[in-house]
Amino acid sequence: MSDSVYDLSQLEELGGGDMDFVNMMVATFLEHTPGQLEEMKKAHASGDWATLGSIAHKIKPNVDMFGINTIVQDIRDLEQMGKAGESGPDMDSKLAKVDQELNKAFVALSER
Repeated sequence: MSDSVYDLSQLEELGGGDMDFVNMMVATFLEHTPGQLEEMKKAHASGDWATLGSIAHKIKPNVDMFGINTIVQDIRDLEQMGKAGESGPDMDSKLAKVDQELNKAFVALSER
């Protein structure tokens, strides 16, 4: 496990040490979250802030549960900015960081 990218301890605790549960949750994350990330980037590109905020809201629990600590605040900020209809360089940099860190997590989790 690469602690710098993700931390499954919360997920393992939630599953009571059941590795089948953990593996199922990882598989579900890897199946759905990359598509959600792409949808969020498309919403950003088209200026659809409400959709961006809504998708960030969907991704947020996974960021927490999978211990992707480098973007915990960024995904929350994107959710709030999207819901408030705000944009700008801060949103751009936060989305770029979320994109980069989630892609690292996708690779690390698929190789675990």
